[in-house]
Amino acid sequence: MSGPLAVIDYQVLAGFFLGACVVVWSIVMVTGFFPRSAGPVAARGLLGDVLLGTSIVALLALLAALAVTTLTLPWAVSVIAAGLAILGAPFLVQLLPTWFRNSRLGLLAVLVSCAAVLFILSDSISL
Repeated sequence: MSGPLAVIDYQVLAGFFLGACVVVWSIVMVTGFFPRSAGPVAARGLLGDVLLGTSIVALLALLAALAVTTLTLPWAVSVIAAGLAILGAPFLVQLLPTWFRNSRLGLLAVLVSCAAVLFILSDSISL
């Protein structure tokens, strides 16, 4: 077999796709808290600021890990997996109840999911 599918590590591809889904899901969740003046009340205060800030940092770390993981996958496969995540992940946010999307628990879920996928991708990243 030849072509881009001949050299794919499917475990890395699955981790990349999961990571891309979590990135898009997290971006949709976090942007719901902006602008700060019109955002949900749950994000205000010290705990809300800390959760929002750490969620953004975890999201940026996951984006960096996905950029490095892209180097191990064929370009066409990376583009298709990321495109599927971009098309599908926002629908996952719509399935969540509004109280969850606008709460500190939602921000905590973003933080935990980004950290979990970073842990999964840590085997794939070798610099």
